[in-house]
Amino acid sequence: MLGVRKTLLLLGPLAAAFAVAYRLGAEWNARLEMRPVDGDLLAGQAAMDFGSDAGTQTYQRVTNLGSMRVAEYGFQNFNQDRLHFTYKIPEDQFKKYNSDYGYLPEDLADLRAWHKTARNGAYQYAVKNGKSQAQLDAAVAAIDKQYQDKLHNYLSSRGFVLEGDVTRIDMPSVVKRNGPYLKPIALVLDKVATEHNYQSMDIIGAGLSFVQTALKYQQPDDVYKGKHTGAFIAPLTSVVLGWGNCDSKSALLGSILSNWAQMRMIGIFIPGNPTGHYLMGVLQIPDQGDVFVEYQGLQYVLLEPAGPAWLPPGHVGEESMAKLNVPEGYKIDPFF
Repeated sequence: MLGVRKTLLLLGPLAAAFAVAYRLGAEWNARLEMRPVDGDLLAGQAAMDFGSDAGTQTYQRVTNLGSMRVAEYGFQNFNQDRLHFTYKIPEDQFKKYNSDYGYLPEDLADLRAWHKTARNGAYQYAVKNGKSQAQLDAAVAAIDKQYQDKLHNYLSSRGFVLEGDVTRIDMPSVVKRNGPYLKPIALVLDKVATEHNYQSMDIIGAGLSFVQTALKYQQPDDVYKGKHTGAFIAPLTSVVLGWGNCDSKSALLGSILSNWAQMRMIGIFIPGNPTGHYLMGVLQIPDQGDVFVEYQGLQYVLLEPAGPAWLPPGHVGEESMAKLNVPEGYKIDPFF
């Protein structure tokens, strides 16, 4: 049974789970499994300038140069170190990236039209060729399955999953897909971690500080230029534009941290009106007072990416805590 706890309990049956978490944490020393792409960057570029004075403690400068988008950030992590980096992406690559997210009603209408036509065709074929009712039912069932497969594949390619009659963002798929795009930022954090001898939770905290404080909180439109977005903007778009809401920031943080091979994360969706709330958990041994959830016998320390509150790992806002404890509960999305 899933539950939220604020105290650390080491019970006999959970000893193995803590041992696994401890081992995974130690393996962070190996750091990034993936290596930098040779030559030019995959979809962006990040660099740390340790010597310059970036001015204010937390800042963002996002610029559209026409052929290039440039996003510069500065922020302070929970170790009181100041970090800053610049991310660049050509405009044509940015447009292509954005075009891959969100679904169009006309595309769904085309799929429904195909489904109807195929079912009618099966019926006409059965009548013309004297097929039995059982044969017709089998043919229609096959068409229905093909339609569901087509619908699933289309929505999945656009970053969505269909649950019953409701579409919502497929967060695990989005996080996995965006890891390589956000690798430049992970490399920045990894370099800082090496310079300052960070432990795993320090690196997690650095990424968390970035999405909480350097990115503005803003709610995306449900429909943008005719495209259904799920009130979500994709991780790279958040970096380039400088803002996001709770699920957009969670997807961004998850994508950054996914570049460490041993990272294990979950997303936590709390239903509510109008869109609910989203936060994350990382597989780590909780410290005394940390808020964590249990999932499949392991403990995940909670992260609150939404901001603008500056909350370290293991701490969530009062409103989030209240929502986590409501009878309706919450949904777990296993990222990795």
